[in-house]
Amino acid sequence: MSGTFSFMRGNVLVLTICSTLWRISVDVVWPFLSLYVLALGGRYETIGMVMAVGNLAGMILYPLGGYIADYQGRIRVMGYMTYVFAFTFLIFVFASSWEWLAVGMFMQSLVTFYVPAMQALMADSLPPERRGIGFATTMAIPSAVGIASPMIGGWLIETYGIRAAMRGLYAAGFIAGLVVATLRLKFLKETVERPNQIEVSLRGAPRMLVTAYRSVLETIREAPRPLLTLSLLVSACIFFVSIASPFWIVRAYEDVGISTQQWGTLMLITGAMNVILSIPAGGLVDRLSKKWVAGVCLLISAVPVLLFLTATTFLEILLLSIAGALTNTFLLPAIQTLFADMTPRSKRGRIMASIGGGGFWIMGGAWGSGVLTMISQTAGSLCSGYIYNYNRSLPWYILSAAMVALGLMFIALIEEPEEAEV
Repeated sequence: MSGTFSFMRGNVLVLTICSTLWRISVDVVWPFLSLYVLALGGRYETIGMVMAVGNLAGMILYPLGGYIADYQGRIRVMGYMTYVFAFTFLIFVFASSWEWLAVGMFMQSLVTFYVPAMQALMADSLPPERRGIGFATTMAIPSAVGIASPMIGGWLIETYGIRAAMRGLYAAGFIAGLVVATLRLKFLKETVERPNQIEVSLRGAPRMLVTAYRSVLETIREAPRPLLTLSLLVSACIFFVSIASPFWIVRAYEDVGISTQQWGTLMLITGAMNVILSIPAGGLVDRLSKKWVAGVCLLISAVPVLLFLTATTFLEILLLSIAGALTNTFLLPAIQTLFADMTPRSKRGRIMASIGGGGFWIMGGAWGSGVLTMISQTAGSLCSGYIYNYNRSLPWYILSAAMVALGLMFIALIEEPEEAEV
């Protein structure tokens, strides 16, 4: 057992601890953000716009993050920008209208350009032969610790009202962010051989940003075809998941009559299942064809997505959520391992910022962590509110059909490397 988890030390351990603190503070508010937008005067279209504004802001500086990660090092950009990220929580604390939530999303996403450095650092620090179980473990542990967060959030909202509860919870997120930033700066170790090849300064930021965008274009142009194919398919998945993601809870709350506390309980149960299965699933991913794992999981996920439209009780939604969580338990480690295996260490930061990274929870949310994936997430989020307002069932019809098509494309088009990058 100790040999199986020998990777859980150094950077991997520190990153996992930091992710755990984030999950405790973020998972308690994120599932209810759509309801918070509505409570502050927003409409269905507004929910999609708020999400899209955040995604759009994330793209502005993202190439800079990948550029700095490869030429100046991973650690400092992560630590300092995490401090700035923590302060953006205060915007949500004092928000008096949905417009301020949009401002908060914009500012919060603007400074997340450190994420490519974090992804590169994790990929650098995991041994190639253990990446499947490594990614699964580093997701399972934070999930286990933060497993009750959505239920606690739902209970607080039921007890104190959504405005008071959300403000208090975002304030707690601010404190957690300060702690995470301090841990990252103090305990993480650099993995690039020649850091500080460029000088980072506020005065030189515009020139660096131009250089970083040129680097994105060069990276896309020079990227191996299998890696670019993987990125395009993941980007498509993120687009379609983003069309439905803001409205799972809205439909359950308004049409089925699920309370916020019940929604939190549902997330607790599916989260527990994910924790129990993540590590064995990651070990299985290491021994199987990653593209087949991803493709089959996408095909299976189309079924609970479509059946969600027929659900009329809490139990039915719970059973469908469990089915969706089962597929995601295998899907995410497979995709993350494919990206890491295909990406050279020397270019990992720039590639992650340009075409790599991102993920999605079929019956939940999506997150892009590269320019291509973030463009997809922005477009999907922007369309989501208009599609839902036009037809309250259409997002799930679209998502279900897309998962079938993309699952088949994963199996047919992805080319796995004969030897994984270190």
